[in-house]
Amino acid sequence: TSGYTSRSLKQNHHQYEQLKLSRVNLEIFSNAMKTTLTLSYDILLVLFLEIRLHCFYHLSLLFRNASHYASVIDTDPDENIMTLNRDLTRLQETLHSSLNEKKFSFLFQGLGFVLATILIRSAPRFVRISESGVTKMCRNIFAIEQTLTQIRTVGDAELMRAHRYYELLYATKPDEIIGVIEEHGPEYTEQDYIHLLQLKHRSFPASESGNFDLSKYEQIIKKALHPNSTIQNKIVNGQTNVKH
Repeated sequence: TSGYTSRSLKQNHHQYEQLKLSRVNLEIFSNAMKTTLTLSYDILLVLFLEIRLHCFYHLSLLFRNASHYASVIDTDPDENIMTLNRDLTRLQETLHSSLNEKKFSFLFQGLGFVLATILIRSAPRFVRISESGVTKMCRNIFAIEQTLTQIRTVGDAELMRAHRYYELLYATKPDEIIGVIEEHGPEYTEQDYIHLLQLKHRSFPASESGNFDLSKYEQIIKKALHPNSTIQNKIVNGQTNVKH
């Protein structure tokens, strides 16, 4: 009986040792899983940022040659835009085969907003822009929009917003831009509209630029975008006049 008890105790001790080992291995495995998960999120974030850096890089090359848009030029999409589109397509093909749909969508979501913001905020980098230059810019934006549609299978409203911004440069008179704001409401920031007017002013022939009172139209833009503050100022001024 004592021999049986001794063997039983040894077996229990051996099983206990195995259980201890399993728990240690489980903890190691669990920590490794946590590390791998953290690393995968970091890699996803790096890819998210890298795609946007590619966009900044290619668009910066486009605006580096902005003086080219001042003359009468061909209206085909810029070579820098075509390179950007090829780059985005290559990234899409590589990542789509490696990631699930949720992670893939995360990488490309909001990309239209980033591109549109760069395109709109870079307008001051044009010294001047001709009508054919405006057409080329609109086709640049349309080419990007087509590529993003192929990647995400949906259109991008933000890029169309950038398209409409440059289309405003087709207006022959600044009053037409003011009219669009009054009719449809403001779609861009005050600074974006002022940059547009300044670019329009710089693009006029020297013989016509003197007829364009830039400061006057800047004030009209401010009043159109902040009608409540204008009314409030009138009330305050009226009250001040009454007191005097």
